[in-house]
Amino acid sequence: MNPPGPLGVLEEKEEEHLSTAILGPSIYSDNPQERIQARRLRIAARLEARRREELGEYLDGKKESEEDQSKSYKQKEESRLKLAKLLLCGTELVTNIQVATDIREIHRRVEEEEVKRQRLEKLENEVKTSQDKFDEITAKWEEGKQKRIPQELWEMLNNQQVHCAGLIEDKNKLINELQQELKTKDDQYVKDLKKQSDDICLLLERMEEQVKNVMKNFRQELQHIEKAFELERQELLTSNKKKWERALQAHNAKELEYLMNRIKKVEDYEKQLNKQRVWDFEEYNLIKIKLEQDVQVRLCSSAGVSGWPSRRGAPACVSSSASTNNILALVHLTNIY
Repeated sequence: MNPPGPLGVLEEKEEEHLSTAILGPSIYSDNPQERIQARRLRIAARLEARRREELGEYLDGKKESEEDQSKSYKQKEESRLKLAKLLLCGTELVTNIQVATDIREIHRRVEEEEVKRQRLEKLENEVKTSQDKFDEITAKWEEGKQKRIPQELWEMLNNQQVHCAGLIEDKNKLINELQQELKTKDDQYVKDLKKQSDDICLLLERMEEQVKNVMKNFRQELQHIEKAFELERQELLTSNKKKWERALQAHNAKELEYLMNRIKKVEDYEKQLNKQRVWDFEEYNLIKIKLEQDVQVRLCSSAGVSGWPSRRGAPACVSSSASTNNILALVHLTNIY
């Protein structure tokens, strides 16, 4: 008997996986011989699968690299194989009762056929013997009709009575044997009913035990799988955290390098500005000195010419004064700068 629900589904998958090429007898057949043959084939397939597993082979002919398998996948495969094996063993333990009952029933039917054959043979022999005795007794009656002496007739009657009593005794003996056999069959029937009741109780007990055992192992394997997933999750978080830290460090290093390059460029620009400022300051001083000299020359020229009368009169003085004012304004602007 298969466990109900998902347990039966897992068992059917495992049996299908172990005996894919077997399309012969079924364990659910009504024929006992076919069920026995199906169980033999299933046991042979299971032994072959176990042998291949010990040799390191896989049922599908493929072998994945252990490095490519995650811990959760390994745990799931290990749990699946363990639970499938548990289901097969549990199913075999439960169905062993049915197998034993079927074997006993087969033996009982064989014995019953043999006993029936012997009984029929015995009855046929008894009928033949009884008929011979009856024919002999009937013939004696015909002979008795011809006897005329009372002593011979008396002796014949006694012999006939003995033969009839023997025939009746044989019949009664056969009846007693049949009644004893019937009583034995009744007792055997009661024993078979009691044995069947005991088998049913044992079957129910094993089924309950297997259900509890399967549920317990399913919970344990579920905890193992959850633990494997949690461990894999922690490892994944740790690995991603390390990758993030390395990426962050690389980013910080690039930022620092960019900042140092920026600082270096700023320093270079400051040096260039300072150099340009010094050069402009020197050029400014040169221009200032030159302009001051020009102003002095202009002033001196204006002072020397102012004592002589101009040929053209006042406009020359005005022009000289305007030029002087322009030079002073330019010097003032350069001072402000």
